[in-house]
Amino acid sequence: MATYYKFAERDADSFVNWAEIGKGLTDMLQEQVKIREDKRTAIDKVTRENLKSLSESPTGDHTSLNTWTLEYADNARQAILLQDRLLKSGALKLKDYTVMRQNLNDGTDELFSVIKNYQNAFKEKRDRMISNDPANKSQALEMDLMAYSEMFGDFSKSKAMIDPNNFMVNIGIMEPDPENKGVMKVGKQIAPSSFLKKIQNTKVDYFDSNAAAETVSKSFGSFITSTIADQENKLQGRVVTIEDVRKRPGYEEAIEDELDSFFSNPFNMTSILTNDLVKDKNGKSYVSNISGKDGNVIEYVFDPQTNYYKPNLTADQVQAARDYMRRKIEQRLDIKTKEDPFNKPQPQVVKGDDKPSGGGNIQAMKQGAKDELVKNAAQIQQESGGKLAFSYNDAVGTAESLEQVFSSSPSTAGKYKFKTKNSHPDDVKNGNLMVVTDNNDNLVASYDLIKVPTSIEGRQKLFADLAGKLIDYDFERQFPGSYLSTGGQQSGGASQFNPKP
Repeated sequence: MATYYKFAERDADSFVNWAEIGKGLTDMLQEQVKIREDKRTAIDKVTRENLKSLSESPTGDHTSLNTWTLEYADNARQAILLQDRLLKSGALKLKDYTVMRQNLNDGTDELFSVIKNYQNAFKEKRDRMISNDPANKSQALEMDLMAYSEMFGDFSKSKAMIDPNNFMVNIGIMEPDPENKGVMKVGKQIAPSSFLKKIQNTKVDYFDSNAAAETVSKSFGSFITSTIADQENKLQGRVVTIEDVRKRPGYEEAIEDELDSFFSNPFNMTSILTNDLVKDKNGKSYVSNISGKDGNVIEYVFDPQTNYYKPNLTADQVQAARDYMRRKIEQRLDIKTKEDPFNKPQPQVVKGDDKPSGGGNIQAMKQGAKDELVKNAAQIQQESGGKLAFSYNDAVGTAESLEQVFSSSPSTAGKYKFKTKNSHPDDVKNGNLMVVTDNNDNLVASYDLIKVPTSIEGRQKLFADLAGKLIDYDFERQFPGSYLSTGGQQSGGASQFNPKP
């Protein structure tokens, strides 16, 4: 019994239901047949649509164009039928068939689009070329490319072709066959229909160099420097003020950065060369290699990444564009020069032991006046809490503080005016000339505060020097020759004045 049991168990494990398997195989084969039929039906439908589209190819009154278009449509129809036969026979894989059919469809659509839109595109590009509006103006390259495409639009000399390797649509220029007299053949000039369509739709804009130069020139602002010079007669001087932003530190780097920014787009350079400069320094016109004209040729090379041309400029062409743009900018920069004359004080030589009418020694009187100034300055400094602006690196603040001190002292009150001439409102590190004059605008003293240390000691020396000059000047006007009577020494106890920062 045990042996029979085991045998029956093995027989049950090895049993195969062939009926069920047969049904599954039949269903699978039927499904594959259905899928193939569906694909065939879909392919046939697309083929019919493609053939219908070819039968509706654009025609018009132009006999040559009609013949040209109908000839292409017939070739495309045969190409479609050939693709279908190769696919159904198994000679062409479905994947390859799909790619080839798409190439043919896209090329046909683009070709017919070029034909339909040619006249409108030509009118638009002509209007852009002659426009006076920089925002809607083209540069020369745009019309050169349109003229290039016109060769392919000469239907008596061109032919639309289908590449049998990939079924892409191209247009070639016909030329005489040297081996067969009277027979025309397709030459080396061949362009894809997609490229001709791109030429129609792409705009190469004019670069408005005037507007760009105006914007840059305004961004530079102004830069002013002031210097003191002698007049020819030596009895007068003059303060020379020059406004010239080109003298500003960093100007060269700034303008080069602006030029780099403009010309990061190389088509801005070609616009300047062909639309602004027009000719080079030798009188040769700037022309594109696409135009086929003689002159200073700008080379445009085809870029497969963009499916378009890009400029390949020489070093001389780049420099010509940069020099032109720099001149445009600098022509708009304000360069102004102003001269303010003043009379120099002229001392009169007298005997050194002269005394004022009221009696007393002039040197002692000067010393007293200077001591008074020092005392008054120390009091003002104390009252201000040590904030008097003698240590500021600021011409205006320093001048106002010094004027405050000298206007409160009886010996100098109301006798002098303090002015400042800053080189630039936003830049205190260049110039900062403080000028002191009498009420008749005669120069008494001037200081370039950049050259005066901002330390306490530096400002003490500034105060002491100015105090001496003002007292000497005042006494010279009252008692001519008094400055010489002191030996030109500027004493006066300024060391007692000790301002806090």
